[in-house]
Amino acid sequence: MADLPDTILRPNETRAQDQAYNGAVLGRAQSSAFPEAELGALGGGPARFLVTDDDTFLPEIPPSHRLDFASAGFGEVPLQLDIVRQRLSAAMAALGAPCTILVDMSWGLGTVSASANFDFWGATCDQMVEETGQTLISIYNCDQLFEGQFLAAMRGHRFFVTGSGIYTNPYWLPPRYLNGASLTQQVAFLLSRLVPDYRDLGFSSQSVSDHASGADPRWIASPDQLSPKRDVSAIWKIRCFGRLRIYKTDGSQIQWKTDGGAPKKTKALFAFLLQRGEKGARSEQLAELLWPEGADEAVKRARLHHTITMLRKTLEGPEFVIRNGEYYHLIPPDGSWIDISSFEQLCHRGKVLMGNQQNAAALSLLTAADQLYSGDLFEDILPEYVETAVDDWCMPRRLWFKEMSLKVKRDIAALLRAEGRYREALAYCQQVIAIDPTCEVANSEAMRIFHAQSRFEALIRQYRLFRAAVDAMGIGDEEGEVDALYRRLQKHRP
Repeated sequence: MADLPDTILRPNETRAQDQAYNGAVLGRAQSSAFPEAELGALGGGPARFLVTDDDTFLPEIPPSHRLDFASAGFGEVPLQLDIVRQRLSAAMAALGAPCTILVDMSWGLGTVSASANFDFWGATCDQMVEETGQTLISIYNCDQLFEGQFLAAMRGHRFFVTGSGIYTNPYWLPPRYLNGASLTQQVAFLLSRLVPDYRDLGFSSQSVSDHASGADPRWIASPDQLSPKRDVSAIWKIRCFGRLRIYKTDGSQIQWKTDGGAPKKTKALFAFLLQRGEKGARSEQLAELLWPEGADEAVKRARLHHTITMLRKTLEGPEFVIRNGEYYHLIPPDGSWIDISSFEQLCHRGKVLMGNQQNAAALSLLTAADQLYSGDLFEDILPEYVETAVDDWCMPRRLWFKEMSLKVKRDIAALLRAEGRYREALAYCQQVIAIDPTCEVANSEAMRIFHAQSRFEALIRQYRLFRAAVDAMGIGDEEGEVDALYRRLQKHRP
């Protein structure tokens, strides 16, 4: 890798004025001037070409210079950033005139597939700048960014564009360092950019592979580093909600059915090791999980050895399941994405924004979280592997995520009601009530919506259905918040 270094642009250096570049704008949509103020450094340069789904976003840009997310390829499932790059390059060629390409980064909240690809957008931008010869600026609404996405923005762009000027990003890495360098080589490059004297420190290119580390519920912890993700062709996108799936970067799925294997046991073994994270699991635990009764210990160990071999074959590499003494560890490829971590971050950030009365941003994040929750955690793992005494590993987490998903729907309903979008709000309430007829918040929201619509018969019917549900469960003896709300709404009929 001795020939790897590219030209180093240090923080106090500037770009040539006629040089196309990969830049980013960071701002807050609650500011009435966003993003016009942040784009001030562009001045009266080339015309602007905007990719967005929001007609009110930079309205001065004419329709001939706008492209919606679907047309740009951001709505594809699975999302292929190469397709986005090709379509934007084609759009630039069709214009036949220099343009600054502006991309509204809210596409990252549009689909599950989009969220999973957010980390790799910066490298795509570098490719597009090289192909089109045009400057590309990604516009981030910081109110809608959670931690992982904010770090992706920091990693992915060579310059930051502000009202006061264009600033070099010291944490950006050239594309050659994204896919072809070790972590130590990336660190060495960053240090040499910041401090020229560090260029010849002589970091070894040999380093121990980073093991996946996890904590509940972040079973694959993101490394606290500012370098971009590397070797992106090898990452996994793991979907734990609903049917357990592992996608590769080309959109294909890892197939659980393997010659000589038992797919249901293989899948249960993967799920158990995944949630154990860096702790791993003892061979006795795994054998007890998969064969709780019957065979003696020697037979169980032989079966476990075979199942581990089949899991490695399924995952297409022995390096993904390692043994350390009596412990087995799952080692996903560095930079892999998991839906439960994004779900948690979206929920947390959405609640914070609601508390700050930033309802529009909160609605975007919570809607993304709702899309991400596609079913119960590991819902296709057989009950015999889930309803087990081994570590009580699944059911508490499954119930926690399910409750969070219901809270998300209730919060979305409240936000939609506040905007007067009653039909949409009611649909979310009804989804929750169909699962839990005794849910006080969802029933209360539905009653408020009917009151706002002057649908008083529907309000009364909703209250009676709620009372019947709680009475049937034997929890309806004491009057609660729903009863009090019902009386208030009845008193305030227009």
